[in-house]
Amino acid sequence: MIFFILGSVTVLGMQSVIQIAQAVEEGGEVVIRRVAIWDLFYRMMVVAFAVGAVVQGVQIYVTWRFRESHPRFKAFNQSGGGGTK
Repeated sequence: MIFFILGSVTVLGMQSVIQIAQAVEEGGEVVIRRVAIWDLFYRMMVVAFAVGAVVQGVQIYVTWRFRESHPRFKAFNQSGGGGTK
């Protein structure tokens, strides 16, 4: 999961740098650095929100799946198997 996050951030950063470099080389388009920096910021924010949503979803799933009131755990505790009282 961490490699996906780092990889996506790296790809977005490199893509923005390459776009700026190509625009400078072509000479036909004026690059305003302030606009390019804000563009990169907003792209990174979109990635951060997407990654945060995935992490939050996984956390909710794990919390719901392994809760103490899960029927599987109730059956285990009622039968008296395994644990000391």
